[in-house]
Amino acid sequence: MMTYSSNMTKGAALTLLTLLSACGTPVSRPMPLSGSGPAAVDGAKPSYVIDSQSPRPGALLTVTRTPAPFGYSDGAEAKGVAVKFCANSNRRLSPDVFGHFVTPAWVFKEGCR
Repeated sequence: MMTYSSNMTKGAALTLLTLLSACGTPVSRPMPLSGSGPAAVDGAKPSYVIDSQSPRPGALLTVTRTPAPFGYSDGAEAKGVAVKFCANSNRRLSPDVFGHFVTPAWVFKEGCR
């Protein structure tokens, strides 16, 4: 015959086993989009980081520069870097797209096509 304390012990053991079994369960994590996220342009002085949020046409393309961040008057330089970035992925930046200066970056709303 089981007593009340042995039932509690079995219940506690079962609860503990259930909790421990969850430790090995894989956690769902968001997957990065293919071709998205920041990309550094290596070997260049100064260095540039291009952040393309999506490989789809019309996505934002953000260009930053280090060690000296871009200023408002550096739009042509930033656009040149964006054009080269798009060309490296067999796409193009529209020549008539206007960039928007958002300190310390230049943002191109059309992205690579």
